Amino acid sequence: MSRSEAVDREFADRAHRIDELVAALAAEVGAGLDDGAIAALDPATARRLVSTAARCWAVAAEEGAEPPDARDTTPTDAVALATAALRSHDLNPFDLALWFSRSSS
Repeated sequence: MSRSEAVDREFADRAHRIDELVAALAAEVGAGLDDGAIAALDPATARRLVSTAARCWAVAAEEGAEPPDARDTTPTDAVALATAALRSHDLNPFDLALWFSRSSS
């Protein structure tokens, strides 16, 4: 096996592990949302999760991934997350509009 093939295999293996971890995490978070246990989650853990997801999404979007659809989040969840992200970087709706127009072209 060439070095290139080994690297490709390593990347594919890591992507597969990430996929499995995300599926398990989604199931666990879903159960926590259903039974209310999610309220006990340390906010720092939620921030770490959002930060990791944001970095992952930024790469996926650059690679041409389709955006999440209405089945993935509620409008309230989407706006709450967008608002928190904007505020965390001292951005405003005008800044968002600039990026929004960039990503739709």
